[in-house]
Amino acid sequence: MHGTNIMGIPMKNPLIIAPGPWSRGKLLKNALECNAGAIITETVVSEPYPDTRPRYAYDPKNGGLQNIRLYSALDLEGWLCELEKADKTSRYSSISKLIVSIMASTPSELGYIARKVEKTGVDGIEIGLACPMGEGPEIVAENPEKVYEYTKAAVRAVNIPVSVKLCATANLLSSVRAAEKAGASGISAIDTLRCILSIDTESGLPGLPTYGGYSGAPIRPIGLATVAAIVQTTKLPVAGIGGIENCENLIEYIMAGASCAGIGTQILLKGYGIIKKTLEDFSDFTSKKNISDLENIRGCALKKLKSFEEIKLELKQAELAENCTDHECQKCVMCCLQNAIRLDSGRIKIDPSLCDGCGLCLDICPDARIRLSWT
Repeated sequence: MHGTNIMGIPMKNPLIIAPGPWSRGKLLKNALECNAGAIITETVVSEPYPDTRPRYAYDPKNGGLQNIRLYSALDLEGWLCELEKADKTSRYSSISKLIVSIMASTPSELGYIARKVEKTGVDGIEIGLACPMGEGPEIVAENPEKVYEYTKAAVRAVNIPVSVKLCATANLLSSVRAAEKAGASGISAIDTLRCILSIDTESGLPGLPTYGGYSGAPIRPIGLATVAAIVQTTKLPVAGIGGIENCENLIEYIMAGASCAGIGTQILLKGYGIIKKTLEDFSDFTSKKNISDLENIRGCALKKLKSFEEIKLELKQAELAENCTDHECQKCVMCCLQNAIRLDSGRIKIDPSLCDGCGLCLDICPDARIRLSWT
Protein backbone atom coordinates (compact mmCIF):
# COMPACT_ATOMS: atom_id res chain seq x y z
CA MET A 1 0.00 0.00 0.00
CA HIS A 2 1.23 3.50 -0.81
CA GLY A 3 2.36 5.53 2.15
CA THR A 4 1.92 9.26 2.68
CA ASN A 5 1.72 11.61 5.65
CA ILE A 6 -0.66 13.75 7.64
CA MET A 7 0.81 16.67 9.59
CA GLY A 8 4.22 15.15 8.93
CA ILE A 9 3.13 11.87 10.54
CA PRO A 10 3.90 8.86 8.27
CA MET A 11 0.86 6.80 7.24
CA LYS A 12 0.68 3.35 5.66
CA ASN A 13 -2.05 4.46 3.24
CA PRO A 14 -3.71 7.77 2.30
CA LEU A 15 -7.19 7.00 3.63
CA ILE A 16 -8.28 8.55 6.92
CA ILE A 17 -11.44 8.13 8.95
CA ALA A 18 -12.81 11.64 9.39
CA PRO A 19 -14.05 12.82 12.78
CA GLY A 20 -17.59 11.83 13.67
CA PRO A 21 -19.72 9.60 15.88
CA TRP A 22 -18.20 6.54 14.19
CA SER A 23 -14.83 7.40 15.83
CA ARG A 24 -15.94 8.17 19.37
CA GLY A 25 -15.50 6.49 22.74
CA LYS A 26 -15.98 2.74 22.61
CA LEU A 27 -16.51 2.85 18.83
CA LEU A 28 -12.90 3.99 18.51
CA LYS A 29 -11.88 0.31 18.59
CA ASN A 30 -14.10 -0.44 15.57
CA ALA A 31 -12.58 2.46 13.66
CA LEU A 32 -9.00 1.51 14.48
CA GLU A 33 -9.57 -2.08 13.36
CA CYS A 34 -10.36 -0.81 9.84
CA ASN A 35 -6.62 -0.07 9.41
CA ALA A 36 -7.08 3.23 7.62
CA GLY A 37 -3.94 5.35 7.43
CA ALA A 38 -5.19 7.49 10.30
CA ILE A 39 -8.21 7.97 12.56
CA ILE A 40 -9.41 11.40 13.64
CA THR A 41 -11.68 11.09 16.65
CA GLU A 42 -15.00 12.77 17.15
CA THR A 43 -14.41 16.24 18.57
CA VAL A 44 -13.46 16.32 22.24
CA VAL A 45 -14.48 19.23 24.49
CA SER A 46 -13.90 19.81 28.18
CA GLU A 47 -17.57 19.95 29.18
CA PRO A 48 -20.13 18.66 26.66
CA TYR A 49 -23.80 19.47 26.92
CA PRO A 50 -25.49 17.01 29.31
CA ASP A 51 -28.01 16.03 26.63
CA THR A 52 -25.95 15.88 23.44
CA ARG A 53 -27.99 13.69 21.11
CA PRO A 54 -27.50 13.06 17.41
CA ARG A 55 -30.19 14.13 14.95
CA TYR A 56 -29.92 13.42 11.25
CA ALA A 57 -31.84 14.16 8.06
CA TYR A 58 -30.84 12.44 4.82
CA ASP A 59 -31.66 13.12 1.17
CA PRO A 60 -31.32 9.82 -0.73
CA LYS A 61 -31.69 11.61 -4.08
CA ASN A 62 -28.33 13.35 -3.88
CA GLY A 63 -26.66 11.76 -0.86
CA GLY A 64 -26.69 14.91 1.26
CA LEU A 65 -26.92 14.58 5.04
CA GLN A 66 -27.69 17.17 7.73
CA ASN A 67 -26.59 16.50 11.28
CA ILE A 68 -26.99 18.59 14.42
CA ARG A 69 -24.50 16.72 16.58
CA LEU A 70 -22.12 19.34 17.94
CA TYR A 71 -19.40 17.07 19.30
CA SER A 72 -18.91 14.01 21.47
CA ALA A 73 -21.22 13.57 24.47
CA LEU A 74 -18.33 11.93 26.34
CA ASP A 75 -16.60 14.28 28.76
CA LEU A 76 -12.86 14.92 28.73
CA GLU A 77 -12.08 12.42 31.49
CA GLY A 78 -14.08 9.76 29.69
CA TRP A 79 -12.14 10.44 26.50
CA LEU A 80 -8.82 10.26 28.30
CA CYS A 81 -9.79 6.80 29.59
CA GLU A 82 -10.71 5.59 26.10
CA LEU A 83 -7.52 6.99 24.57
CA GLU A 84 -5.36 5.47 27.30
CA LYS A 85 -7.08 2.12 26.77
CA ALA A 86 -6.28 2.28 23.07
CA ASP A 87 -2.66 3.13 23.87
CA LYS A 88 -2.28 0.22 26.31
CA THR A 89 -3.65 -2.26 23.77
CA SER A 90 -1.30 -1.04 21.03
CA ARG A 91 -4.40 0.45 19.45
CA TYR A 92 -5.96 -2.96 19.08
CA SER A 93 -3.10 -4.03 16.76
CA SER A 94 -4.08 -1.34 14.25
CA ILE A 95 -1.68 0.30 11.79
CA SER A 96 -3.68 3.53 12.00
CA LYS A 97 -2.22 6.73 13.37
CA LEU A 98 -4.44 8.29 16.03
CA ILE A 99 -5.31 11.97 15.91
CA VAL A 100 -7.68 13.66 18.35
CA SER A 101 -10.02 16.42 17.25
CA ILE A 102 -10.49 19.06 19.95
CA MET A 103 -12.54 22.23 20.26
CA ALA A 104 -12.82 24.95 22.92
CA SER A 105 -14.35 28.34 23.66
CA THR A 106 -11.02 30.09 24.29
CA PRO A 107 -7.38 29.59 23.25
CA SER A 108 -6.34 28.87 26.85
CA GLU A 109 -9.00 26.18 27.21
CA LEU A 110 -7.86 24.67 23.91
CA GLY A 111 -4.29 24.49 25.20
CA TYR A 112 -5.49 22.78 28.39
CA ILE A 113 -7.37 20.08 26.45
CA ALA A 114 -4.42 19.58 24.10
CA ARG A 115 -2.01 18.98 27.02
CA LYS A 116 -4.36 16.44 28.60
CA VAL A 117 -4.86 14.58 25.32
CA GLU A 118 -1.14 14.48 24.46
CA LYS A 119 -0.40 12.49 27.63
CA THR A 120 -2.44 9.54 26.33
CA GLY A 121 0.15 8.81 23.64
CA VAL A 122 -1.74 9.96 20.53
CA ASP A 123 0.12 10.95 17.37
CA GLY A 124 -1.38 14.35 16.74
CA ILE A 125 -4.13 16.87 17.42
CA GLU A 126 -6.60 18.50 15.07
CA ILE A 127 -8.27 21.70 16.25
CA GLY A 128 -11.79 22.27 14.99
CA LEU A 129 -12.39 25.91 14.11
CA ALA A 130 -15.12 25.59 11.51
CA CYS A 131 -18.10 23.86 13.16
CA PRO A 132 -21.25 25.34 11.50
CA MET A 133 -23.81 24.13 14.05
CA GLY A 134 -26.26 26.60 15.55
CA GLU A 135 -27.47 29.90 14.21
CA GLY A 136 -25.49 32.32 16.35
CA PRO A 137 -21.88 31.37 17.25
CA GLU A 138 -19.10 32.84 15.16
CA ILE A 139 -17.12 30.38 13.11
CA VAL A 140 -13.53 30.94 14.25
CA ALA A 141 -12.13 29.78 10.90
CA GLU A 142 -13.56 32.93 9.28
CA ASN A 143 -11.33 35.15 11.43
CA PRO A 144 -7.60 34.83 10.58
CA GLU A 145 -6.56 36.60 13.80
CA LYS A 146 -8.49 34.12 15.92
CA VAL A 147 -7.20 31.22 13.83
CA TYR A 148 -3.69 32.37 14.74
CA GLU A 149 -4.54 32.72 18.45
CA TYR A 150 -6.19 29.30 18.78
CA THR A 151 -3.54 27.53 16.71
CA LYS A 152 -0.68 29.14 18.62
CA ALA A 153 -2.23 28.12 21.96
CA ALA A 154 -2.46 24.47 20.91
CA VAL A 155 1.01 24.38 19.31
CA ARG A 156 2.64 25.87 22.41
CA ALA A 157 0.85 23.42 24.69
CA VAL A 158 2.11 20.18 23.12
CA ASN A 159 5.08 18.51 21.49
CA ILE A 160 3.08 16.58 18.92
CA PRO A 161 1.91 17.91 15.52
CA VAL A 162 -1.18 20.11 15.38
CA SER A 163 -3.42 20.52 12.33
CA VAL A 164 -6.21 23.02 11.76
CA LYS A 165 -9.58 22.13 10.27
CA LEU A 166 -10.98 24.88 8.07
CA CYS A 167 -14.03 25.44 5.90
CA ALA A 168 -14.78 27.19 2.62
CA THR A 169 -14.92 30.86 3.65
CA ALA A 170 -14.13 34.21 2.10
CA ASN A 171 -11.06 34.46 4.37
CA LEU A 172 -9.87 30.93 3.63
CA LEU A 173 -6.38 31.71 2.34
CA SER A 174 -5.73 34.31 5.04
CA SER A 175 -6.76 31.73 7.64
CA VAL A 176 -4.42 29.15 6.09
CA ARG A 177 -1.51 31.58 6.31
CA ALA A 178 -2.45 32.42 9.90
CA ALA A 179 -2.44 28.75 10.87
CA GLU A 180 0.91 28.22 9.17
CA LYS A 181 2.41 31.27 10.89
CA ALA A 182 1.16 29.97 14.25
CA GLY A 183 3.05 26.71 13.77
CA ALA A 184 0.42 24.31 12.43
CA SER A 185 1.81 21.12 10.89
CA GLY A 186 -1.11 20.53 8.54
CA ILE A 187 -4.50 21.66 7.30
CA SER A 188 -7.74 19.68 7.00
CA ALA A 189 -10.58 20.82 4.76
CA ILE A 190 -13.46 21.01 4.64
CA ASP A 191 -15.76 20.88 7.65
CA THR A 192 -19.48 20.47 7.09
CA LEU A 193 -21.42 23.43 5.71
CA ARG A 194 -24.25 25.17 7.56
CA CYS A 195 -27.58 24.10 6.13
CA ILE A 196 -31.28 23.50 6.41
CA LEU A 197 -31.68 20.30 4.42
CA SER A 198 -35.35 20.69 3.53
CA ILE A 199 -38.65 22.39 4.33
CA ASP A 200 -42.00 20.64 3.98
CA THR A 201 -44.03 22.95 1.73
CA GLU A 202 -47.33 21.69 3.16
CA SER A 203 -46.56 22.20 6.85
CA GLY A 204 -43.72 24.71 6.62
CA LEU A 205 -41.66 22.51 8.94
CA PRO A 206 -37.91 22.12 8.31
CA GLY A 207 -36.54 18.57 8.17
CA LEU A 208 -34.64 19.26 11.41
CA PRO A 209 -35.68 22.08 13.74
CA THR A 210 -32.36 23.95 13.71
CA TYR A 211 -29.35 24.73 11.53
CA GLY A 212 -26.95 21.85 11.04
CA GLY A 213 -23.88 20.62 9.23
CA TYR A 214 -24.23 19.48 5.61
CA SER A 215 -22.07 16.57 4.48
CA GLY A 216 -22.04 13.83 1.87
CA ALA A 217 -21.58 13.77 -1.91
CA PRO A 218 -23.03 17.25 -2.67
CA ILE A 219 -20.21 19.06 -0.84
CA ARG A 220 -17.40 17.21 -2.67
CA PRO A 221 -17.01 19.84 -5.45
CA ILE A 222 -16.62 22.52 -2.78
CA GLY A 223 -14.14 20.35 -0.89
CA LEU A 224 -12.05 19.73 -4.01
CA ALA A 225 -11.92 23.43 -4.88
CA THR A 226 -11.03 24.36 -1.31
CA VAL A 227 -8.25 21.78 -1.08
CA ALA A 228 -6.82 22.88 -4.44
CA ALA A 229 -6.76 26.51 -3.29
CA ILE A 230 -5.09 25.60 0.02
CA VAL A 231 -2.43 23.46 -1.66
CA GLN A 232 -1.58 26.38 -3.93
CA THR A 233 -1.21 28.62 -0.87
CA THR A 234 0.85 26.54 1.56
CA LYS A 235 3.48 23.82 1.64
CA LEU A 236 1.80 22.18 4.64
CA PRO A 237 0.31 18.73 3.99
CA VAL A 238 -3.44 18.91 3.42
CA ALA A 239 -6.05 16.31 4.38
CA GLY A 240 -9.04 16.46 2.05
CA ILE A 241 -12.43 15.82 3.65
CA GLY A 242 -15.91 16.22 2.23
CA GLY A 243 -18.19 13.99 0.18
CA ILE A 244 -15.84 11.04 -0.30
CA GLU A 245 -17.87 7.94 -1.15
CA ASN A 246 -15.33 5.59 -2.74
CA CYS A 247 -11.82 5.07 -4.09
CA GLU A 248 -12.43 7.33 -7.09
CA ASN A 249 -13.22 10.25 -4.80
CA LEU A 250 -10.09 9.53 -2.74
CA ILE A 251 -8.02 9.71 -5.93
CA GLU A 252 -9.75 12.96 -6.91
CA TYR A 253 -8.64 14.63 -3.68
CA ILE A 254 -5.07 13.39 -4.12
CA MET A 255 -5.02 14.71 -7.68
CA ALA A 256 -6.27 18.04 -6.30
CA GLY A 257 -3.16 18.12 -4.14
CA ALA A 258 -4.22 16.48 -0.87
CA SER A 259 -1.70 14.20 0.85
CA CYS A 260 -4.54 12.07 2.20
CA ALA A 261 -8.32 12.15 2.33
CA GLY A 262 -11.03 11.07 4.72
CA ILE A 263 -14.33 9.22 4.68
CA GLY A 264 -17.01 10.12 7.20
CA THR A 265 -20.66 10.23 6.18
CA GLN A 266 -20.39 7.00 4.18
CA ILE A 267 -19.41 5.12 7.35
CA LEU A 268 -22.63 6.35 8.95
CA LEU A 269 -24.64 5.23 5.90
CA LYS A 270 -22.86 1.97 5.00
CA GLY A 271 -20.83 0.90 8.02
CA TYR A 272 -17.11 0.38 8.53
CA GLY A 273 -16.93 -2.02 5.58
CA ILE A 274 -16.68 0.98 3.24
CA ILE A 275 -13.14 1.55 4.55
CA LYS A 276 -11.99 -1.94 3.60
CA LYS A 277 -13.66 -1.68 0.18
CA THR A 278 -12.06 1.70 -0.54
CA LEU A 279 -8.61 0.45 0.45
CA GLU A 280 -8.97 -2.64 -1.74
CA ASP A 281 -10.09 -0.56 -4.71
CA PHE A 282 -7.26 1.88 -4.11
CA SER A 283 -4.74 -0.95 -4.20
CA ASP A 284 -6.23 -2.24 -7.46
CA PHE A 285 -6.19 1.24 -9.00
CA THR A 286 -2.54 1.94 -8.21
CA SER A 287 -1.55 -1.52 -9.39
CA LYS A 288 -3.35 -1.23 -12.75
CA LYS A 289 -1.98 2.28 -13.31
CA ASN A 290 1.55 1.26 -12.21
CA ILE A 291 1.61 4.03 -9.61
CA SER A 292 4.54 3.31 -7.33
CA ASP A 293 4.54 6.66 -5.52
CA LEU A 294 1.55 8.88 -4.75
CA GLU A 295 3.69 11.92 -5.52
CA ASN A 296 3.45 10.86 -9.17
CA ILE A 297 -0.24 11.81 -9.20
CA ARG A 298 -0.61 14.17 -6.25
CA GLY A 299 -1.67 17.59 -7.48
CA CYS A 300 -1.59 16.57 -11.14
CA ALA A 301 -4.98 18.24 -11.72
CA LEU A 302 -3.64 21.58 -10.50
CA LYS A 303 -1.39 21.81 -13.55
CA LYS A 304 -4.49 21.78 -15.74
CA LEU A 305 -6.35 24.51 -13.90
CA LYS A 306 -6.36 27.85 -15.71
CA SER A 307 -7.25 31.40 -14.83
CA PHE A 308 -10.31 32.98 -16.40
CA GLU A 309 -8.01 35.04 -18.61
CA GLU A 310 -6.41 31.89 -20.01
CA ILE A 311 -9.70 30.31 -21.05
CA LYS A 312 -10.43 31.06 -24.69
CA LEU A 313 -14.06 30.47 -25.57
CA GLU A 314 -13.29 30.13 -29.27
CA LEU A 315 -11.16 27.02 -28.85
CA LYS A 316 -13.97 24.47 -28.61
CA GLN A 317 -17.33 23.83 -30.23
CA ALA A 318 -19.98 21.19 -29.78
CA GLU A 319 -20.54 18.57 -32.46
CA LEU A 320 -22.54 15.39 -32.75
CA ALA A 321 -20.56 12.22 -32.15
CA GLU A 322 -23.43 10.32 -33.80
CA ASN A 323 -26.77 11.17 -35.35
CA CYS A 324 -29.67 11.81 -33.01
CA THR A 325 -33.35 11.58 -33.97
CA ASP A 326 -34.85 11.46 -30.47
CA HIS A 327 -37.83 13.78 -30.93
CA GLU A 328 -39.05 13.39 -27.35
CA CYS A 329 -35.76 14.17 -25.58
CA GLN A 330 -34.47 17.47 -26.99
CA LYS A 331 -32.71 18.23 -23.67
CA CYS A 332 -29.76 19.69 -25.56
CA VAL A 333 -32.10 22.01 -27.49
CA MET A 334 -33.72 23.29 -24.31
CA CYS A 335 -30.44 23.96 -22.49
CA CYS A 336 -28.70 25.82 -25.33
CA LEU A 337 -28.99 29.54 -24.59
CA GLN A 338 -27.24 30.36 -27.88
CA ASN A 339 -29.93 28.53 -29.92
CA ALA A 340 -27.08 26.67 -31.61
CA ILE A 341 -28.87 23.30 -31.26
CA ARG A 342 -32.19 22.64 -32.93
CA LEU A 343 -34.39 19.87 -34.26
CA ASP A 344 -34.38 20.12 -38.06
CA SER A 345 -36.23 17.70 -40.32
CA GLY A 346 -36.38 15.11 -37.58
CA ARG A 347 -32.69 15.36 -36.62
CA ILE A 348 -30.70 17.22 -34.02
CA LYS A 349 -28.36 19.71 -35.67
CA ILE A 350 -25.70 22.05 -34.27
CA ASP A 351 -24.91 25.41 -35.88
CA PRO A 352 -21.16 25.99 -35.33
CA SER A 353 -21.53 29.70 -36.03
CA LEU A 354 -23.74 30.08 -32.94
CA CYS A 355 -22.06 27.59 -30.58
CA ASP A 356 -19.75 29.15 -27.98
CA GLY A 357 -18.44 25.83 -26.65
CA CYS A 358 -19.92 26.10 -23.14
CA GLY A 359 -20.14 22.29 -22.88
CA LEU A 360 -23.44 22.01 -20.98
CA CYS A 361 -25.07 19.93 -23.72
CA LEU A 362 -22.43 17.20 -23.22
CA ASP A 363 -23.56 16.59 -19.67
CA ILE A 364 -27.26 17.07 -20.45
CA CYS A 365 -27.35 14.47 -23.23
CA PRO A 366 -28.43 11.13 -21.68
CA ASP A 367 -26.81 9.12 -24.50
CA ALA A 368 -23.46 10.94 -24.72
CA ARG A 369 -24.01 11.79 -28.41
CA ILE A 370 -22.33 15.19 -28.23
CA ARG A 371 -18.66 16.04 -27.90
CA LEU A 372 -16.48 19.15 -27.88
CA SER A 373 -13.95 19.52 -30.67
CA TRP A 374 -11.09 21.96 -31.11
CA THR A 375 -11.71 24.58 -33.78
